[in-house]
Amino acid sequence: MKSLLIILLLIVLLNHGCGIEKKTPNQFSSSDDTLIIRTEKHKGDGLFSLGVMPLDFKDTTEEFTNRVVYPKHVSYIQRVKMSTDFRATDAYYVEIMTGRINDKEVIIVDENNNKDFTDDSIRNINPIKWRTNYGLIKCKFLISNGNEIVMDSSWLRIGKLYDELWGGRSEHLIADFTFNKENYKVGIIDARLFGFFYGIHPEVALLSNKSETKDTLFQKDILQIGEFLNLGGDYYRIDHVTNNGEFITLIKERDFGKKTGTQVGMIAPEFICKTVAGDTIKSSDLHERVIIIANSCGCGGDTMSTQAYYDIRREYSTDFHVIRLDSRIEQGSDGLQIDVSDNFNKDIYQKLRNEYCSRTCYVIDKNNRIIDKFPVNNWRSNLPRLIKP
Repeated sequence: MKSLLIILLLIVLLNHGCGIEKKTPNQFSSSDDTLIIRTEKHKGDGLFSLGVMPLDFKDTTEEFTNRVVYPKHVSYIQRVKMSTDFRATDAYYVEIMTGRINDKEVIIVDENNNKDFTDDSIRNINPIKWRTNYGLIKCKFLISNGNEIVMDSSWLRIGKLYDELWGGRSEHLIADFTFNKENYKVGIIDARLFGFFYGIHPEVALLSNKSETKDTLFQKDILQIGEFLNLGGDYYRIDHVTNNGEFITLIKERDFGKKTGTQVGMIAPEFICKTVAGDTIKSSDLHERVIIIANSCGCGGDTMSTQAYYDIRREYSTDFHVIRLDSRIEQGSDGLQIDVSDNFNKDIYQKLRNEYCSRTCYVIDKNNRIIDKFPVNNWRSNLPRLIKP
Protein backbone atom coordinates (compact mmCIF):
# COMPACT_ATOMS: atom_id res chain seq x y z
CA MET A 1 0.00 0.00 0.00
CA LYS A 2 2.82 2.37 0.90
CA SER A 3 4.54 1.72 -2.47
CA LEU A 4 1.31 2.43 -4.33
CA LEU A 5 0.92 5.80 -2.54
CA ILE A 6 4.48 6.77 -3.45
CA ILE A 7 3.86 5.91 -7.12
CA LEU A 8 0.63 7.92 -7.18
CA LEU A 9 2.39 10.89 -5.57
CA LEU A 10 5.17 10.80 -8.17
CA ILE A 11 2.60 10.73 -10.98
CA VAL A 12 0.84 13.79 -9.53
CA LEU A 13 4.12 15.67 -9.14
CA LEU A 14 5.23 14.84 -12.69
CA ASN A 15 1.91 15.88 -14.19
CA HIS A 16 1.95 19.12 -12.20
CA GLY A 17 5.52 19.85 -13.27
CA CYS A 18 4.70 19.28 -16.94
CA GLY A 19 1.86 21.77 -16.63
CA ILE A 20 4.14 24.59 -15.43
CA GLU A 21 4.89 27.02 -18.24
CA LYS A 22 8.60 27.69 -18.44
CA LYS A 23 9.16 31.38 -19.09
CA THR A 24 11.39 32.17 -22.05
CA PRO A 25 14.17 34.61 -21.18
CA ASN A 26 13.46 38.25 -22.14
CA GLN A 27 9.82 37.57 -23.00
CA PHE A 28 7.30 39.45 -20.85
CA SER A 29 3.75 40.75 -20.74
CA SER A 30 1.89 43.53 -18.93
CA SER A 31 0.82 40.99 -16.30
CA ASP A 32 4.44 40.88 -15.09
CA ASP A 33 5.12 43.26 -12.21
CA THR A 34 8.89 42.78 -12.44
CA LEU A 35 10.97 42.48 -15.60
CA ILE A 36 14.50 41.14 -15.15
CA ILE A 37 16.04 41.58 -18.59
CA ARG A 38 19.35 40.11 -19.69
CA THR A 39 21.60 42.50 -21.60
CA GLU A 40 24.41 42.12 -24.12
CA LYS A 41 27.57 44.21 -24.13
CA HIS A 42 28.41 46.04 -27.37
CA LYS A 43 31.55 47.73 -28.62
CA GLY A 44 31.62 51.54 -28.75
CA ASP A 45 29.21 54.23 -27.57
CA GLY A 46 26.28 53.38 -29.85
CA LEU A 47 23.79 56.27 -29.87
CA PHE A 48 25.13 57.50 -26.53
CA SER A 49 28.04 59.85 -25.84
CA LEU A 50 30.95 58.83 -23.63
CA GLY A 51 34.00 60.90 -22.80
CA VAL A 52 37.56 60.19 -21.71
CA MET A 53 39.69 61.23 -18.76
CA PRO A 54 43.39 62.07 -18.31
CA LEU A 55 45.52 58.98 -17.64
CA ASP A 56 47.91 59.57 -14.75
CA PHE A 57 50.97 57.61 -15.85
CA LYS A 58 53.75 57.11 -13.32
CA ASP A 59 57.38 56.21 -13.73
CA THR A 60 58.06 52.51 -13.10
CA THR A 61 60.63 53.42 -10.46
CA GLU A 62 57.69 54.51 -8.29
CA GLU A 63 56.13 51.88 -6.08
CA PHE A 64 53.39 49.71 -7.59
CA THR A 65 51.44 47.02 -5.75
CA ASN A 66 52.23 44.34 -8.31
CA ARG A 67 54.98 43.25 -10.67
CA VAL A 68 54.52 42.99 -14.43
CA VAL A 69 56.66 41.78 -17.33
CA TYR A 70 57.80 44.54 -19.71
CA PRO A 71 58.88 44.21 -23.35
CA LYS A 72 62.70 44.49 -23.40
CA HIS A 73 62.84 46.69 -26.52
CA VAL A 74 60.63 49.45 -25.05
CA SER A 75 62.31 52.31 -23.18
CA TYR A 76 61.10 55.21 -21.00
CA ILE A 77 58.30 53.03 -19.64
CA GLN A 78 55.46 54.48 -17.55
CA ARG A 79 52.40 52.74 -16.14
CA VAL A 80 48.85 53.42 -15.02
CA LYS A 81 46.28 51.11 -13.44
CA MET A 82 42.65 51.68 -14.42
CA SER A 83 40.38 50.38 -11.66
CA THR A 84 37.55 48.15 -12.87
CA ASP A 85 35.27 47.90 -9.83
CA PHE A 86 35.18 50.35 -6.94
CA ARG A 87 33.28 47.83 -4.78
CA ALA A 88 36.18 45.39 -4.91
CA THR A 89 39.79 45.69 -3.79
CA ASP A 90 42.40 47.54 -5.82
CA ALA A 91 43.51 44.17 -7.19
CA TYR A 92 40.92 44.54 -9.96
CA TYR A 93 42.19 46.82 -12.68
CA VAL A 94 43.44 47.06 -16.25
CA GLU A 95 47.18 47.75 -16.69
CA ILE A 96 48.31 50.24 -19.34
CA MET A 97 51.87 51.26 -20.18
CA THR A 98 53.56 53.74 -22.49
CA GLY A 99 57.12 53.92 -23.71
CA ARG A 100 59.29 54.50 -26.73
CA ILE A 101 60.50 52.29 -29.55
CA ASN A 102 63.09 53.99 -31.76
CA ASP A 103 62.07 57.36 -30.31
CA LYS A 104 58.42 56.79 -31.27
CA GLU A 105 55.85 56.87 -28.45
CA VAL A 106 53.75 53.71 -28.13
CA ILE A 107 51.06 52.35 -25.85
CA ILE A 108 50.41 48.80 -24.66
CA VAL A 109 47.35 47.48 -22.77
CA ASP A 110 47.52 44.24 -20.78
CA GLU A 111 44.68 42.91 -22.92
CA ASN A 112 44.43 39.42 -21.41
CA ASN A 113 44.97 40.53 -17.79
CA ASN A 114 47.99 38.28 -17.19
CA LYS A 115 50.35 41.03 -15.90
CA ASP A 116 52.61 40.46 -18.91
CA PHE A 117 52.96 43.11 -21.61
CA THR A 118 55.15 40.98 -23.86
CA ASP A 119 52.19 39.16 -25.46
CA ASP A 120 50.05 42.27 -26.14
CA SER A 121 49.79 44.49 -29.22
CA ILE A 122 52.05 47.51 -29.47
CA ARG A 123 50.11 50.51 -30.77
CA ASN A 124 51.15 53.91 -32.02
CA ILE A 125 49.57 56.82 -30.18
CA ASN A 126 47.11 58.86 -32.27
CA PRO A 127 44.65 61.65 -31.52
CA ILE A 128 41.33 60.60 -29.98
CA LYS A 129 38.84 59.65 -32.68
CA TRP A 130 35.24 60.28 -31.61
CA ARG A 131 32.09 58.54 -32.84
CA THR A 132 33.96 55.59 -34.30
CA ASN A 133 34.84 52.10 -33.14
CA TYR A 134 38.11 52.16 -35.05
CA GLY A 135 41.13 51.71 -32.81
CA LEU A 136 39.24 50.60 -29.69
CA ILE A 137 41.29 48.18 -27.57
CA LYS A 138 39.61 45.09 -26.13
CA CYS A 139 40.72 44.08 -22.65
CA LYS A 140 39.83 41.55 -19.98
CA PHE A 141 39.43 42.24 -16.26
CA LEU A 142 37.95 40.95 -13.01
CA ILE A 143 34.69 42.43 -11.70
CA SER A 144 31.88 41.50 -9.31
CA ASN A 145 28.56 40.46 -10.83
CA GLY A 146 26.91 41.08 -7.48
CA ASN A 147 27.47 37.55 -6.20
CA GLU A 148 31.00 36.58 -7.19
CA ILE A 149 34.09 37.85 -8.98
CA VAL A 150 34.02 36.98 -12.68
CA MET A 151 36.22 37.59 -15.71
CA ASP A 152 34.69 40.14 -18.07
CA SER A 153 35.82 42.26 -21.00
CA SER A 154 35.30 45.68 -22.55
CA TRP A 155 36.91 48.17 -24.93
CA LEU A 156 39.11 51.19 -24.25
CA ARG A 157 39.35 54.39 -26.24
CA ILE A 158 42.86 55.82 -25.72
CA GLY A 159 44.63 58.63 -27.53
CA LYS A 160 46.04 62.13 -27.45
CA LEU A 161 43.87 65.05 -26.34
CA TYR A 162 45.31 68.46 -25.44
CA ASP A 163 48.79 66.94 -25.99
CA GLU A 164 48.21 64.41 -23.20
CA LEU A 165 47.08 60.79 -23.11
CA TRP A 166 43.40 60.38 -22.25
CA GLY A 167 41.29 57.25 -22.10
CA GLY A 168 38.11 55.56 -20.95
CA ARG A 169 35.92 52.57 -21.60
CA SER A 170 33.81 52.59 -24.74
CA GLU A 171 30.92 50.17 -24.42
CA HIS A 172 27.15 50.14 -24.18
CA LEU A 173 24.58 47.54 -23.24
CA ILE A 174 21.62 46.44 -25.34
CA ALA A 175 18.57 44.67 -23.92
CA ASP A 176 16.40 43.10 -26.63
CA PHE A 177 13.10 41.76 -25.31
CA THR A 178 9.45 41.22 -26.16
CA PHE A 179 6.61 42.79 -24.21
CA ASN A 180 3.03 41.81 -25.01
CA LYS A 181 4.50 40.05 -28.07
CA GLU A 182 6.00 43.30 -29.39
CA ASN A 183 9.76 43.80 -29.82
CA TYR A 184 11.63 46.40 -27.76
CA LYS A 185 15.25 47.47 -27.54
CA VAL A 186 16.72 49.36 -24.58
CA GLY A 187 20.23 50.83 -24.45
CA ILE A 188 22.24 51.39 -21.27
CA ILE A 189 25.50 53.18 -20.50
CA ASP A 190 27.31 54.45 -17.45
CA ALA A 191 29.15 57.67 -18.14
CA ARG A 192 31.60 57.26 -15.22
CA LEU A 193 35.09 56.88 -16.60
CA PHE A 194 36.93 55.51 -13.57
CA GLY A 195 35.61 51.95 -13.72
CA PHE A 196 33.74 49.32 -15.70
CA PHE A 197 30.81 48.89 -13.32
CA TYR A 198 27.13 49.85 -13.49
CA GLY A 199 24.41 50.11 -10.88
CA ILE A 200 24.94 53.60 -9.39
CA HIS A 201 24.36 56.18 -12.15
CA PRO A 202 23.47 54.25 -15.30
CA GLU A 203 21.63 56.00 -18.11
CA VAL A 204 18.88 54.17 -19.99
CA ALA A 205 17.08 54.91 -23.25
CA LEU A 206 14.33 53.18 -25.20
CA LEU A 207 15.92 52.68 -28.63
CA SER A 208 13.05 50.99 -30.43
CA ASN A 209 9.48 49.82 -29.93
CA LYS A 210 6.79 48.43 -32.19
CA SER A 211 6.43 51.70 -34.11
CA GLU A 212 9.75 53.58 -33.90
CA THR A 213 13.48 52.97 -34.09
CA LYS A 214 15.67 55.87 -32.96
CA ASP A 215 18.75 56.93 -34.89
CA THR A 216 19.51 59.83 -32.51
CA LEU A 217 19.13 60.24 -28.75
CA PHE A 218 18.06 63.57 -27.28
CA GLN A 219 18.43 64.62 -23.65
CA LYS A 220 14.74 63.93 -22.96
CA ASP A 221 15.28 60.31 -24.12
CA ILE A 222 17.95 59.59 -21.49
CA LEU A 223 16.45 58.19 -18.28
CA GLN A 224 17.95 57.67 -14.84
CA ILE A 225 17.42 55.11 -12.09
CA GLY A 226 13.96 55.79 -10.63
CA GLU A 227 12.52 57.13 -13.89
CA PHE A 228 10.14 55.23 -16.14
CA LEU A 229 10.11 53.40 -19.46
CA ASN A 230 6.90 53.57 -21.46
CA LEU A 231 6.23 50.13 -22.93
CA GLY A 232 3.18 50.65 -25.10
CA GLY A 233 1.29 52.54 -22.40
CA ASP A 234 2.53 50.41 -19.51
CA TYR A 235 5.08 52.25 -17.36
CA TYR A 236 7.96 50.47 -15.66
CA ARG A 237 10.34 52.08 -13.19
CA ILE A 238 14.05 51.58 -13.86
CA ASP A 239 14.96 49.96 -10.58
CA HIS A 240 18.41 48.45 -10.89
CA VAL A 241 21.29 47.48 -13.16
CA THR A 242 23.62 44.79 -11.89
CA ASN A 243 27.20 45.77 -11.11
CA ASN A 244 28.62 44.24 -14.29
CA GLY A 245 25.61 45.29 -16.39
CA GLU A 246 24.38 41.74 -17.02
CA PHE A 247 20.75 42.42 -16.05
CA ILE A 248 18.42 45.42 -15.81
CA THR A 249 15.37 45.27 -13.52
CA LEU A 250 12.13 47.16 -14.21
CA ILE A 251 9.21 47.45 -11.74
CA LYS A 252 5.66 48.15 -12.90
CA GLU A 253 4.13 51.54 -12.03
CA ARG A 254 0.34 51.78 -12.14
CA ASP A 255 -0.01 55.54 -11.58
CA PHE A 256 2.63 57.30 -13.66
CA GLY A 257 0.33 60.26 -14.29
CA LYS A 258 0.55 61.30 -10.63
CA LYS A 259 4.35 61.10 -10.40
CA THR A 260 6.40 64.23 -9.72
CA GLY A 261 9.85 64.64 -11.25
CA THR A 262 11.81 66.01 -14.18
CA GLN A 263 11.08 63.27 -16.71
CA VAL A 264 9.04 64.47 -19.67
CA GLY A 265 5.36 63.78 -18.92
CA MET A 266 5.71 64.04 -15.13
CA ILE A 267 4.24 66.67 -12.85
CA ALA A 268 6.92 69.33 -12.35
CA PRO A 269 8.14 69.79 -8.76
CA GLU A 270 6.85 72.92 -7.03
CA PHE A 271 9.53 75.23 -5.64
CA ILE A 272 10.18 78.42 -3.73
CA CYS A 273 13.28 80.55 -4.36
CA LYS A 274 14.78 84.03 -4.14
CA THR A 275 16.13 86.03 -7.06
CA VAL A 276 19.46 87.86 -6.89
CA ALA A 277 17.39 91.06 -6.90
CA GLY A 278 15.87 89.93 -3.59
CA ASP A 279 12.38 88.89 -4.73
CA THR A 280 10.86 85.66 -3.40
CA ILE A 281 8.92 83.65 -5.97
CA LYS A 282 6.76 80.53 -5.69
CA SER A 283 6.11 78.28 -8.65
CA SER A 284 2.47 77.94 -7.59
CA ASP A 285 2.04 81.64 -8.46
CA LEU A 286 3.45 81.21 -11.98
CA HIS A 287 1.16 78.64 -13.58
CA GLU A 288 -0.85 81.15 -15.60
CA ARG A 289 2.04 80.98 -18.08
CA VAL A 290 4.42 78.40 -19.46
CA ILE A 291 7.60 78.30 -17.34
CA ILE A 292 11.07 77.95 -18.88
CA ILE A 293 13.83 76.90 -16.46
CA ALA A 294 17.21 77.67 -18.07
CA ASN A 295 20.21 76.19 -16.26
CA SER A 296 23.50 77.83 -17.22
CA CYS A 297 27.08 77.26 -16.09
CA GLY A 298 30.41 78.99 -16.62
CA CYS A 299 32.53 75.85 -16.16
CA GLY A 300 35.50 75.80 -18.52
CA GLY A 301 34.95 79.42 -19.46
CA ASP A 302 31.54 78.73 -20.99
CA THR A 303 29.58 81.89 -21.80
CA MET A 304 27.17 80.39 -24.33
CA SER A 305 24.74 78.92 -21.81
CA THR A 306 24.47 82.27 -20.02
CA GLN A 307 23.91 84.03 -23.33
CA ALA A 308 21.26 81.43 -24.18
CA TYR A 309 19.27 82.52 -21.11
CA TYR A 310 19.36 86.17 -22.20
CA ASP A 311 18.37 85.21 -25.74
CA ILE A 312 15.45 83.12 -24.48
CA ARG A 313 14.39 85.93 -22.16
CA ARG A 314 14.49 88.48 -24.98
CA GLU A 315 12.45 86.16 -27.24
CA TYR A 316 9.87 84.80 -24.80
CA SER A 317 9.67 86.75 -21.52
CA THR A 318 6.71 88.81 -22.71
CA ASP A 319 4.49 85.74 -22.71
CA PHE A 320 6.36 83.22 -20.52
CA HIS A 321 8.20 83.04 -17.21
CA VAL A 322 11.91 82.58 -17.97
CA ILE A 323 14.00 81.58 -14.94
CA ARG A 324 17.78 81.20 -14.89
CA LEU A 325 19.60 78.93 -12.42
CA ASP A 326 23.35 79.31 -11.93
CA SER A 327 26.02 79.88 -9.27
CA ARG A 328 27.52 83.23 -8.28
CA ILE A 329 25.22 85.35 -10.41
CA GLU A 330 26.02 89.03 -10.07
CA GLN A 331 23.96 90.56 -7.28
CA GLY A 332 21.19 92.88 -8.43
CA SER A 333 20.87 91.27 -11.86
CA ASP A 334 17.39 91.87 -13.18
CA GLY A 335 14.82 89.27 -14.15
CA LEU A 336 14.16 85.88 -12.58
CA GLN A 337 17.79 84.92 -11.97
CA ILE A 338 18.39 82.44 -9.15
CA ASP A 339 21.79 81.99 -7.50
CA VAL A 340 21.71 78.32 -6.50
CA SER A 341 24.72 78.77 -4.20
CA ASP A 342 22.40 80.75 -1.88
CA ASN A 343 21.17 78.42 0.88
CA PHE A 344 17.65 79.79 0.48
CA ASN A 345 17.61 78.32 -3.03
CA LYS A 346 18.56 74.79 -2.03
CA ASP A 347 14.99 73.69 -2.75
CA ILE A 348 14.98 74.63 -6.43
CA TYR A 349 18.59 73.46 -6.78
CA GLN A 350 17.72 69.95 -5.60
CA LYS A 351 14.60 69.72 -7.74
CA LEU A 352 15.61 71.32 -11.04
CA ARG A 353 19.42 71.29 -11.14
CA ASN A 354 20.94 68.90 -8.60
CA GLU A 355 24.48 69.16 -9.94
CA TYR A 356 27.03 71.92 -9.87
CA CYS A 357 27.42 72.16 -13.62
CA SER A 358 24.11 71.89 -15.47
CA ARG A 359 22.94 73.31 -18.77
CA THR A 360 19.55 71.61 -18.94
CA CYS A 361 16.51 73.63 -19.98
CA TYR A 362 13.07 72.48 -18.74
CA VAL A 363 9.75 73.56 -20.24
CA ILE A 364 6.73 73.36 -17.91
CA ASP A 365 3.23 73.87 -19.30
CA LYS A 366 0.30 75.61 -17.62
CA ASN A 367 -0.85 72.26 -16.19
CA ASN A 368 2.51 72.03 -14.41
CA ARG A 369 3.83 69.15 -16.47
CA ILE A 370 7.30 68.78 -17.96
CA ILE A 371 6.77 68.90 -21.73
CA ASP A 372 10.42 68.93 -22.82
CA LYS A 373 14.01 69.17 -21.66
CA PHE A 374 17.13 69.79 -23.71
CA PRO A 375 20.58 71.45 -23.56
CA VAL A 376 19.92 75.15 -23.10
CA ASN A 377 22.14 76.06 -26.07
CA ASN A 378 19.73 74.15 -28.33
CA TRP A 379 16.79 76.39 -27.48
CA ARG A 380 16.38 77.70 -31.04
CA SER A 381 15.61 74.22 -32.39
CA ASN A 382 13.35 73.21 -29.48
CA LEU A 383 11.33 76.12 -28.14
CA PRO A 384 9.68 77.38 -31.35
CA ARG A 385 8.01 74.04 -32.03
CA LEU A 386 6.91 73.62 -28.42
CA ILE A 387 5.63 77.02 -27.44
CA LYS A 388 2.79 78.76 -29.20
CA PRO A 389 1.77 81.95 -27.39
